[in-house]
Amino acid sequence: MTPINRIILGICPTMSIFAQELTKKNKGLEIINLGSAAQVLYSLSNNEIDVGLIGRKAKKSEFEGYSKELKNDNKFTLVSRQKDFILKDELEHLPIYISLKPEIIKKEFPELKNIIFVNKSTGELKSGEVRLISWDNWNDNFELLIPIDKFHNKIIKFRKSYLFSKNKNLVQI
Repeated sequence: MTPINRIILGICPTMSIFAQELTKKNKGLEIINLGSAAQVLYSLSNNEIDVGLIGRKAKKSEFEGYSKELKNDNKFTLVSRQKDFILKDELEHLPIYISLKPEIIKKEFPELKNIIFVNKSTGELKSGEVRLISWDNWNDNFELLIPIDKFHNKIIKFRKSYLFSKNKNLVQI
C-alpha cells in the first residue's frame, strides 16, 4: 500500500516532459518509467501504480476508471486497422485519408505529401487505409500508426497526453 503522501505516476517513454510538469504542481509524486502505454495501463489496473500518463487514449478493454486529457497542442494522430510503426521520412510516400482543411495540413503536417481528401474521417477503416484524425474522433476500432524517428522515438506531435487513475483526486493538473 502506498503511503498517503507518496503517489506513484507510471509513464510511457514519450510522456516524460509532461510528467515533469506534473511534479511541479504535485508534491510527493514519484515517477516510474515504464516501457509502453500498455504496460502503464496494466500496472494501473493491477494497483502497482496510482496514476498513469500515456500518449494516447486507452481502449475500454485496457482500463476503466478516471481519465483526463492533458492540455497540449497535439490534436491529431494517424490510425489504421493494424497497429504499426512507420519512419517519419516514409510519411511523404504514404497515401493518407484526411478530412481536414488543406490549410491545416500545409501548416501542421508539411511532411504529408500523398493526401486524399474525404468528407469525414470516421467510420470503418478499409484494409490498408491510413487516416489522419482528430483525437476527438478516436474509437476503439482504430489502431495507431505510430511515426518514429531514425532512433525509434515516437514523434510527439502525433501523441496526446492522457492521465488515468482509479481516483480522480490524486493529481492536480
